[in-house]
Parts: sequence; C-alpha cells; structure tokens
Amino acid sequence: MKTIVFFNNKGGVGKTTLSCHIASFMSINYGQKVLFIDADPQCNATQLICSDDLCESIYSLGATTRTTLLDSLRLIEAGDSGIYADIDPIPKDENSFEVDLIAGHPRLSVFEDRLSMAWNSHTNGELGGTRITNWLGTLIGHFKDNYSIAVVDIGPSLGALNRSVILACDYFITPLGCDIFSLIGIKNIAEWIASWTDDYENGIVRLKKKTDWEMISKYPVIYDTAHKYNWAGYSIQQYVTKVFKEGRRPVKAYDTIMKEIPETITEALKFLTADEINRNNLELAHVPYLYSLVPLSQSAHKPIFALKKADGIGGSQFNQASEYSKIMENVCNKIFINIGLRL
Repeated sequence: MKTIVFFNNKGGVGKTTLSCHIASFMSINYGQKVLFIDADPQCNATQLICSDDLCESIYSLGATTRTTLLDSLRLIEAGDSGIYADIDPIPKDENSFEVDLIAGHPRLSVFEDRLSMAWNSHTNGELGGTRITNWLGTLIGHFKDNYSIAVVDIGPSLGALNRSVILACDYFITPLGCDIFSLIGIKNIAEWIASWTDDYENGIVRLKKKTDWEMISKYPVIYDTAHKYNWAGYSIQQYVTKVFKEGRRPVKAYDTIMKEIPETITEALKFLTADEINRNNLELAHVPYLYSLVPLSQSAHKPIFALKKADGIGGSQFNQASEYSKIMENVCNKIFINIGLRL
C-alpha cells in the first residue's frame, strides 16, 4: 500500500478538496482500493465525504456505532504507548466519493501536547516515546494488505500531530495557492522537515544504544527515513484568469508569482525528491478557480466530476465539471508514475 499525505503550511489552497477528489477519482475511475484518513482536527474531509445523516451518526452525543481516528488513540490517551488499530473505516458504499474513510475528530488537536512529550522522549532514545511517535505507521500497517493507496489529509500547522503523520507516509503532495504566502509556506515546510528528520534519526541512534534490539524489533517503528515522506509533486490552485487572444491566462498580479513557483518549490524540496522522479512530472496540474462547483460538491457530498442536474448543476457548469474530470485524470496519472504504482 502506498501512502500519500496532502500538506501545505498555508491554508485556503484547496488541499482538502483536491485530496478528496484525487482519492475518489483513483477509486471510481481506476478501480484502486482507497483508504482515506482524515487527520485534520477540522474534519473538513469527513464533512465533504459524508452525508449530513452519516456525520450525525458519527458525532452525535452518545453515538457508539461509528469509529474515528480518535478511537485509535484511546490507549495513548490512557497512558499506554500503543494504539488500538482494529477500527472500522466507513465503507465506500456509504458515500458518493466511493472511498473507505477513517473519519477525523476535533479532539485530535488535544494530542499535540502528548505527541510533543513523546517526541522529546524519542529524541532521548526512549522506546515508549518512539512507539507513540510512530502511532500512524502502526495503524497504516494494520490496513496495508487491504488497500492499494491510502490518502491522508492534515491541517496546515507545523506541529507534533502533523509531524507524526508525515513521518508515517511514503509521499507528500503540496497544493499551492498562487500567492507569496504559499511560497513562504514551502520554505517553512522544507526547514521544518529537515530539522525534525535529523532529530528523529538521532533519536533512533540513541534508542538502539539504550535498548536491546530484541525488544525494539517487537514494534513497528520507522528506523530509516530515506524512503519515507518523499515529495511527489504540487498543484497550483485558485487563481483568477482573463481571456486573451491566445486563450485564458492568469491576471498580471499572479503572473510573476506563477513563474517563481517551479524553481522555488523544486529547489526547497529537492532533498526530499527521489532521484528516479522526472522533475517535469512534479507539477501535477494548474487547477482553475471553480466558482460555485465547490459549494455544490459540498452540499451534495459528491465529487465535482459526479455532479448531476439534480444536484443543482447546469449550463456552463457541465463543461467546468467535465474539464475538472480531465484535470483529475492527468493528475492521477502523474501521481501513479511518481509513486511507482503500476496499474
């Protein structure tokens, strides 16, 4: 199973919309077995994928029949170092995105402090801290034989929760807005990952010195980060266009930034880019501003490319939805190549 996390330090770049639609397109159009993990405490992906009634069954007071990502952390909440991996994803036949979903939970944010303490313990070579830091890797390992792809959505923070999630994933993708703040966010990400990668690897060295290997090897811990969280590409989203004789182009205010993005991002993240990846494949897509299609998708809890007249779509929106489907096809094909997944 290949695991991809969508992440940018800058919010409002369409990250959740893109991750949900790519996961859905891979499932519906390519027949991939997709597990979607909502690790963002805001739970926007869960709210997009699930109907209002389904959300009610997950989060209403006293609801006990549905599990969320929070349930996997109950043991850590109780002071243990392990997790409860045997949770039941919401099956794909219960949502129009046709992905199995491990729903998010707003209380995931309360684990920031606990994960920060575990990180400090790990960097000192303590096995308990290492196990907690690797919590998502343990959960992913439980599902690895059931799916071909896991897609993870996280918030924009550079905190302990996101650090532990990114550590567990094979690849990350960076959705960008066409603005200066996205460029700053990329530099923040590069510096942040480089810093904690060194700390994590030093913690592993200390762990091996302090603890018998027979004891360490009992647990699913990442010992080598070289093939983890490799960068698999970026998208440029939500820019305004004008019609010129030669076709649509971004307005002048965005033109300069758009020209800076490829060099800025590839230079900042080159240390996380696998040698075998074609650099021309890293720019996954330019996703145009979709106006009312995103709210329609949200209200119908359906992917944009599956919207029908009954969902409120009409006129030129049909062409926009069709064009978006073509963009998703191109994006998915590039991602498959970049992560080495043969169809």
